[in-house]
Amino acid sequence: MRPEPQADSPAFVASARSSRSTAWRDLVCVLALTVLAALVCMRFEAGELTYSLTRRFERFQLDEIPPTLVVLATGLAWFAWRRYRESQRELLHRRALEAKAASLLAENRRLASESIGAQENERRHLARELHDELGQYLNAIALDAGRIRDLSAHDQARSEPEVHRLALAVMQSASTVYRQIGGMIRRLRPIGLDEFGLPSALEHCVESWRERLPQASFTLTVDGDFSNLADVVNITLYRLVQEGLTNVSKFAQNSRVEIYLVRTSDNTNNTRASRGEIVVTMTDDGPGVDLTKPRAGLGLIGMRERVEALGGEFHVASQPDGGFLFCARVPVQAGLPDPTDPSALAELAKSEK
Repeated sequence: MRPEPQADSPAFVASARSSRSTAWRDLVCVLALTVLAALVCMRFEAGELTYSLTRRFERFQLDEIPPTLVVLATGLAWFAWRRYRESQRELLHRRALEAKAASLLAENRRLASESIGAQENERRHLARELHDELGQYLNAIALDAGRIRDLSAHDQARSEPEVHRLALAVMQSASTVYRQIGGMIRRLRPIGLDEFGLPSALEHCVESWRERLPQASFTLTVDGDFSNLADVVNITLYRLVQEGLTNVSKFAQNSRVEIYLVRTSDNTNNTRASRGEIVVTMTDDGPGVDLTKPRAGLGLIGMRERVEALGGEFHVASQPDGGFLFCARVPVQAGLPDPTDPSALAELAKSEK
């Protein structure tokens, strides 16, 4: 997890000290000017001079102006002090946001770099499997098929056992190739997501983890209608659960895992499209983590980026020996065209054709 920028970091402390020193310097200048003005007024007897000039206008009560000016000056000083404090708070808040933006930018660059590296590693792995595994078995199929062809041209009675053995070898090689291709397809696209929908794909994913981690307990609860969702929403929700189960296999192999997938609807408005959100929650009673400490992994960061890219919210709660929980909220309409936008609907109809 990424730690939030703190306002008590050295950069903010130095900035605050610089601002305070500037304020004290300005205050000293104001006091010095005030003392200098008082000395000048005493030297030239400004009060008596003012009184002599205004005594003929006594009926206008001009001699009451000095106390009024004192009250005005006090009020302006109080107002200026308040504005100064507010500007300092706004300045610190702005610098905190700038620091946070810089941190997020650096994190996004790191995430993009790691994503490119992961993509290249996956491509390298697939290329190696295609060359080493599939190429080997396809070559064996070709050799066995050629041997069957040659044997079939000779005495069939004498070559029948050998043909049978070679036919079994071809079947085994083809079955191995099929399993290898199935594994590659599963990594590239969740099984059953397009044909049977999100709940079935998640059930298949959870079932595979039940086989891998028999010492753990998995519970999947689905509530609501998950049809007519955008493909990006289906993929995001599936990847969230998949990444959560991967974390369980790493840190909480003996825990009890509960997964909740709920769709809420809001039909208060009279639009044809049903609004609402999809909430996916995963909890386990494993060892947990200290979220206040920086983490080197990018799993949670990637999950948060996926959800926030759809306009959703992602929350994590955990503590040492206290289990782990994440909750993601994704709008139902995420990834779908706006029903009030004719151009978006026309584009969708064109893509469906």
